[in-house]
Amino acid sequence: MEDSEASALRLESVTSHTVAVSAKTTWVFISVTLSDGTRGFGEATDFANTAAIEADIALLAAAIEAERPAVMAPALALLAGRHVSPARRAVRCGLEQALLDAMARRTGVPLAALLGGPCRTRVPAYANINRGIADRSPEGFAARARSVVEQEGYSALKIAPFDGYLWDGAAETAKLEVGLARIGAVRDAVGPDIRILIDCHSRFSPSTAATVIRETAPMAPFWIEEPVDSDRIDAAEQRGLRALAQRFGVRIAGGESLDTLHGTRRLLDTGAFDVILPDLRSTGVRQGMAILDLAVSCGVEASLHNPAGPVLDAFSRHVGAAMNGFLILERQVRETPLYGRIAGEVPIEGGAVGLGATSGSGLEIDLEVLRDAEQAKRPQVMSFAGMAGAGGDA
Repeated sequence: MEDSEASALRLESVTSHTVAVSAKTTWVFISVTLSDGTRGFGEATDFANTAAIEADIALLAAAIEAERPAVMAPALALLAGRHVSPARRAVRCGLEQALLDAMARRTGVPLAALLGGPCRTRVPAYANINRGIADRSPEGFAARARSVVEQEGYSALKIAPFDGYLWDGAAETAKLEVGLARIGAVRDAVGPDIRILIDCHSRFSPSTAATVIRETAPMAPFWIEEPVDSDRIDAAEQRGLRALAQRFGVRIAGGESLDTLHGTRRLLDTGAFDVILPDLRSTGVRQGMAILDLAVSCGVEASLHNPAGPVLDAFSRHVGAAMNGFLILERQVRETPLYGRIAGEVPIEGGAVGLGATSGSGLEIDLEVLRDAEQAKRPQVMSFAGMAGAGGDA
């Protein structure tokens, strides 16, 4: 591409597409159109911040209509700021995705190639089945786990069996025991060769986290994620939990809220984690890759937090493909059939997922399905508190 051609390329318009998936989940997609007609898609989903995200996209669209900024840095600069809200950050990250998608499609290459790869054409993946489990009994967890493994080809899956437990509230021994029973039922259902990842959503005190590590050791978890709140617990206690887990051959994972290299450096300095899993919705694509490179250079394994919609999933797959030393990718599974209907299915083979068949993100967005999905009534949910399977706020 000639320099003059690149400098003449402008961002013509930005639109949003909001899809209510469930009481727990609303996806927000961003579509951009460049001055040569090329389109790209990104995702700005951020749970519980949908209204603020939509408002920021509307402001962005008006600014772009007035200014028609050049691609990419001048367009992204419209959302720059030293102290921005979570909604503004999500919109900026979604805009970056959409612009990168458009640029890769424009040049006819996969996104992973634009990002310096691919180092691999298939990315090891695990199925997050937590949010899609309606029957929260141990038997319900087991049935869903068995079905996903047998029917969809995953060789690793993640559950959040302790949703509802709060260590700084009343003693909740019964909820702890139910969580352990769920893990045991899943292990019995899928056998010894399937990796099980346990997300604790920062629910435990150090002493309870140690109990969980010991009690789950016979069930051979691949990793235990966020057993304690790293912002509230002393680093020495966190290192002690990691050392205890390592005695049983178990990793400690965390870092989904990372959004800067400085914050990553501080987290790595605690020595608390074997794996970090930042989220591209918070880091952006290019900074997210820098964060993962920093972690790997410090001897910490790299993953990505990826619990949102199909567009973010595509970007996470391409980032995982472009990274040296990438461990495994989270994928949201069976929360809704819209996942595949909007963006197409990418099959799992040998526990790994491909990059899609087209240039850019590899997605072929079905605009008709997307528009129909946008018309669905949105559930009025003010809080996820007490909602089974909703994640950190359950």
